[in-house]
Formats: sequence, C-alpha cells, structure tokens
Amino acid sequence: MKFLRLAPLFIFITSILSFGQTPKNGPSDVAQIIQDINHLNTLGSVMYFAAHPDDENQRVIGYFARYKGYETAYTALTRGDGGQNLIGKEIREGLGILRSQELIEARKVDGGNQFFSRANDFGYSKNPEETLSVWNKDQVLADAVWNIRKFRPDIIITRFSPDRGGRTHGHHTTSAIIAVEAFKAAADPKMFPEQLDYVSLWQPKRVMWNTNTWFFRGKGESFDPTKYVSVECGEFIPVLGKSVGEIAMAARSKHKCQGFGAELQRGSNSEYFKLLDGDAMSDSPMEGVDTSWKRVENAEKVAELIKKLQKEFNPTQPSLSINALIDIKKELSTLNQKDYWVIKKSKTVDNLIILCSGMWIEALSPTETIAVGDSLKVEVSSINRTKTNIVLKEIKFGQLSVLKVDTALSYNRALKISSTLNIPTDYNISQPYWLVEKPTKGMYVVNNQQLIGKPENDFPIPVTIEYTINNTPISITTNIWHKKINPAKGERYIPLAITPPVTILLDQSVWIFGDNKPKTVNVDVLAHTNNFEGDIEVCIPKGWKIEPSNKKVTLKNVGDKTQLKFTLYPSKKDSEGLITAMIKSNTGTTYMDGLIEIDYDHIYKQRYFKEATSKVIKLKMEKGLVKNIGYIMGAGDAIPESLEAAGYNVEILDQENIKLDNIEKYDAIIVGIRAYNVLEKMRYIQPILLEYTYNGGTVIVQYNTSFRVKVEQIGPYPLKLSRDRITVEESPVEILAKNHKLVTFPNKITSDDFDGWVQERGLYYPNEWSEDYTPILRMQDPNENPVDGALIVADYGKGAFIYSGISWFRELPYGVSGAYRLFANLLDYKPSTNNN
Repeated sequence: MKFLRLAPLFIFITSILSFGQTPKNGPSDVAQIIQDINHLNTLGSVMYFAAHPDDENQRVIGYFARYKGYETAYTALTRGDGGQNLIGKEIREGLGILRSQELIEARKVDGGNQFFSRANDFGYSKNPEETLSVWNKDQVLADAVWNIRKFRPDIIITRFSPDRGGRTHGHHTTSAIIAVEAFKAAADPKMFPEQLDYVSLWQPKRVMWNTNTWFFRGKGESFDPTKYVSVECGEFIPVLGKSVGEIAMAARSKHKCQGFGAELQRGSNSEYFKLLDGDAMSDSPMEGVDTSWKRVENAEKVAELIKKLQKEFNPTQPSLSINALIDIKKELSTLNQKDYWVIKKSKTVDNLIILCSGMWIEALSPTETIAVGDSLKVEVSSINRTKTNIVLKEIKFGQLSVLKVDTALSYNRALKISSTLNIPTDYNISQPYWLVEKPTKGMYVVNNQQLIGKPENDFPIPVTIEYTINNTPISITTNIWHKKINPAKGERYIPLAITPPVTILLDQSVWIFGDNKPKTVNVDVLAHTNNFEGDIEVCIPKGWKIEPSNKKVTLKNVGDKTQLKFTLYPSKKDSEGLITAMIKSNTGTTYMDGLIEIDYDHIYKQRYFKEATSKVIKLKMEKGLVKNIGYIMGAGDAIPESLEAAGYNVEILDQENIKLDNIEKYDAIIVGIRAYNVLEKMRYIQPILLEYTYNGGTVIVQYNTSFRVKVEQIGPYPLKLSRDRITVEESPVEILAKNHKLVTFPNKITSDDFDGWVQERGLYYPNEWSEDYTPILRMQDPNENPVDGALIVADYGKGAFIYSGISWFRELPYGVSGAYRLFANLLDYKPSTNNN
C-alpha cells in the first residue's frame, strides 16, 4: 500500500481552500459568514488536550471557537480503539475509525479542529505508570509537540490533572502529563529537531487544567471555585441563535457509539482553570495574549479594511462584500507570507469570497469505489448563484490530469465538465494512514511526519479548481463524491474510495475444533474491476490440511461476488494458528485484503482493508448437552458468530417477541453486553427471563454499567454493580470454588485457561451480592486489592442465573481457547447438590 506524498511545508494552513468531508460548499444561512467576518480581526488560538474521543469539553471548545472566535483545536491522544460500541459491532481498529469520524462531526458543530497522536487505546488503565508501560512516551510526546508547533496555540488546556494518578483512567492522567511536558518541549530546539524541517519552534503562554466540581465528587474533597480562574461559558451567540451550551451538547451528541446523546443546555455555566505552568493569570485563560493584528508586522491597514467590512456588510446581499474581501486579500498579500496569521486569515478570506459569491461546487463519480488500474469518470459542477464575475480557469485532478477551461459562469446555470481519469496500478488504496503498517499494542506506526496528527486521510484524488472572481484568482480543493438518492432520506454523499481490483474475506474470525471432524471454510471474493481472473489459496498452519489446495475464480463485472468453499481438517493434536486466504491474479499480483465498511447515518461512509486472516483452534472442549442458544443482543457484539464457530446453534431473539412460550426451547439464554443499559424492553423481559430460569433454564448475563440500568434488580437476588475491573490481561486468576461445576464440567478449568487473553480480563464487576450467589473466580491487578465479582452464579428454582463481567465480547471473537472452554461450562451448567 502506498500513500501520496503531502504538499510542502505548511500544508495544514495552505491558502488553497480544502472542503473536507463536506460536499456542499457554504452554510445553510448567512450566520456563519457573519461570524467569520466578525472574527477576522481576532488572532488567538487555543489547544485542548485529553486522551479519548468524548473526553473533550465541548463547552470550552465551543466558547473559544464560536463565541470568542479563536482558532481552537482538540488533541485526542487516541482514537478510542479500546472502548465499547453501543450502536454496532465495530471494535478495535473499526471502532477507532468510527470514533474518529464522530470527533470530526463534533468539531463541525463546536467549531474546533481535530488532531490525534499515534497512541493506541489498548483499553482501560488504572494509572499513568501502567499507561506508559504500554505507550511509547517519546513518540506520544513527539506527536503532542508536533501538533503544538503546527497549530501554534497561545494557550494549552488539559481536561485532566497531571497530579491525580490513580483517581481516573490512566490514559486521562497521562494526557495531562504529556501536555505539560509538551508545553515547554515545543520551544526547545533539542526536542525532536527533525520536525523543524516542517515547522518552527513555538512557546505557548501557559498550560492549564480545566476543572470543575465533577472531579471532586465522591473523593472526600471539596471544590473551592475561588481557587481558580473562572470563565462564563453559557453565553448566547445572537448571530447563530444559539448559546454555547446548546452548541456544546449538540456536538457531544455526535458521540453516538458511546451513547452520549445529550439534552441541549441553556443559561449560565462556569468553567474553571488552574495554572499548571507558564505565565501567571488572574482573570482570564488568555490573559496577556495580544489577539489583534498588532501581533503581525505592518498589518494596520488590514485591520482597518476588516473593520470597514464589518460595518458595511449586508447580510441580505453578501455578494456586495466580495470586492471588500478582495481588497483585504490583496493587502494580506503584501505582508510576510510565512507568518502564521497571514496564512490563516488569507485562507478565511478566500473562503468568505467563495461563500459571499454563492458558489456551488461539487465533483461527482458514478461509483463509490474505483480500482487501481481502472478509469474513472468525474463530473465537476459549478454554479454562480449571484451576478458576480466568475471564470473557471482550470481543473486539476491530483497529479493525474489537468483541464484548461477558461469559461465564464452564467448566472444560476450549472457548468458541468467531465473528465476520465486513468488510475495507475500503483496508486494508493484508501487505507486509513495509521493502519497501513501493523501497529504494536501501544502505538500505531506512521513513518511520514506530515501525516502524524491528521484526523483522517487526505482526499484520494484532490480536485483543485482555479477560478477568478472579479478578476482575482481563487483556488478550491474538494473531494470526489458519489451521490445517492434515498427515497426516505434524500441526497446522500459517499466519499470515493480507491480499492485493489479484488478483495477477499474469510467468513469467520475464528474456527473452533473440539474434535477431528472437518469444517467448511467460506472465502468471499468481491470484484472491483471487470473481467478479473485468478487463483485462490488458503494457507494453513503445519499439521492442518485443507481441500482443495486452490480454486480458480472468474468475476466478469464490477460488484460481482462469489463464495468459494474449502474443507479444513484440524491438527490431530491441540494447536492454534492462523489461516490466510490470498488470491493471485492472472497478471501475477497477489491480493490478501478484505474490504470492511462502516456505514452509519451520522458519519460519512468509511472503508478500510484488513488481511483475510482468521484464527483456527484445535482444543479439547466438551460442549455437554447444550445445542440451541437464544441471544438477546444488547449494545452489539460478535458473541453469536463466535459461538456458532464453536458449533453451537445460536438464534438472535427479537426483543419485541420474547415470551416464555417462545424461549422454553432454548438450552440457555445469553444477554448481550449492556442490554440492561440500552434496551428499554428489559423491564418487561426480565420477569420472563427469571421465570424461564426458575423453570430450569440457564441465563448468562454479560457486563452492564450501573448507569441507566432499566430494571430495579438484575438477577433473581440482589447484586450491586461497581466500577471494579481487571485491566491487565496477564493478571493472575484464582479459582475460588474449586469443586463447582462451572470450573469442573464438562471442561476442567485450570490456570492455563487464563493464558493468552487480550486487552483485559473484565469490567464493571459486581462488588456486593447476596449470599445466594457463589463467586467462582478471584482476580487481581498489580498493586491492587483482589476482586471476586468476575463470575458469580445463583441457583434459582430448577435453573441458574449467571452474571459475568468477563470481557467475553473481546475474548471469544479473538479466539482465546480458555475463554471458550469456560464459556462452554457456563452454557451447560444446571444446578446440582455437589456445587461448592
């Protein structure tokens, strides 16, 4: 995989306008134009630091960006890859892509910019020492310094304190530690000097902790607001017709996969700031920062021209201000073109010229994807919706093609220009840049300095359109989109993706063999080009056998799919390994990647490529008498598919139709992750599950949080959920109830079964329960007290109720052998008199 090189120095603030993941140019009304004009004379910048998507304080970002008009950015050290997903099944890299896009959408609302580091969210961490034992601190610090030098903030704000390790997520505290160190390192020429080929040293004025009463709740501390500098962040913005609180909560509601839909807030709301380093302050985080044009040499005339524009702008006829904007643009061109603020404001002025002209611009493709080696038709449309003198001069399609046009745009009539582009066979496919190289547990590998920090890829084929507006050159760079019309939702724009000629997927992430019987391996092949021919081979571990050794495939048209079946025979001995499917084309090129799509209404459709590799396991695992399982899906997970891979019959239950008569046929019922948090129907389903249990059924409930539980009591007897969790997946596990059937039948569970686990042991364990429950396991993180709530069971009538905070939703899809053996015991469990 390859990626196009970025443009030279300062691409992040180039004066060419780049319309990001937004195909439509211009706001829905004139409010944003007015705000941008009002803020032309404001030269200030703020960078907010935290660890994850959702950590940021959108109220503070919205206040500085929308109300004060400062350039504002959020640096999230991670993409949230290690969290949970309340709206779908994406975890790990797929979840990181989803949460990155949700952050981008949130910034569109609150007015901020978005940055990241290369840190990989490996899951919950209890302290910064644990975090930094996994992250590469030098790399994370380098990325923070890079973002600071690139964005040049006047002040830095952290969401968390660097001095409260152990009281919150270790990633949180670490994000503040990194920000405080980066505050000084960004101005030190000895720190990361390789960056100085692209950016300059920069010293912000101060770094602060944004605190409030929340950080002191339940910790035996009191919050004294008089110790901090406070800012009123509930201000109303008349031109937008919204308060900062309304904007902030609308932005927060973009974090849908975390269930953070929020009520819009109105009225007074104070935020508090504690100085961590830098210049003292007494009444404002921006105290002592010159936010006027005085910070730019010889900019007096620019400031005067902007004041004149602000006074004379007519919101009913924005086009009348184009010449005034052009005058400002010309005056800016006489100033130092390397000055940060000259570059920033020149870009804003160019954007305002386009917006005031009422221009409509889009570049459309008839397809969502195009394969390397194929040709792509692109239609570029421009509409001049005012009577401004606009001439389309030239269109550049990346490095692929240039069209000379030199045609004036008629009033309110679309000028459509088509071009056919030949995509080279070695062109970059649309893989998110941080997934191109294989990551480590703690870090993504990104070798191109200028890619680091970016929220997403650059456009795969940037379309740069050169215009003159009232004889003044203006350049616009936009993406290529495919547009669909949904009868229920109207227009939908999908960003173009570059693909290989063919993609290949295995239909399961893991295959479990409990005996020597073979299983069918399905290989799905999707054509992205016409007339594809090739040979498919499935590589297997030593000691395994597959038939046939290869198969030929012929796909005539783009979009054609086929599924090929192979028979996989397990090793005679217990073993684990990987199988990999690959396809060799008739031209001699080998393809090993599958195409994964992430498609939700609140983000633009995303795609990434993942090697067609799955885990195969031969292990001694008895399933007992269990055959049919009912599954109540909660927030979303891949447990049903994982159990099917182990040979169980699993049926997803419709929550609208769960009645005792309908579920008595199942040997066990599994309740998916966070079902008691997200399913309103659980208050009606719960009595049915308890009656099913009492009559002899087995119910297994996976983890829930104590927040927004839909029932008064989970289980037939009292239990209390907590925040207890075991974050170190290698931590020791002690079997408390050594003779209990859950650990003896049908599989004898030993300490070996807890080897090879991933990311964590479990989360949100109960910490109190009635004596009717039996705790089965004891777990203990380093330097922590042991906890016994990972797995508890209660006999109830003829059946059994099992509650487990173990991270089955991670362990089973990953193919952890011991997790499968233990879960088989849970499924088969029925009460008897010999449990201890």
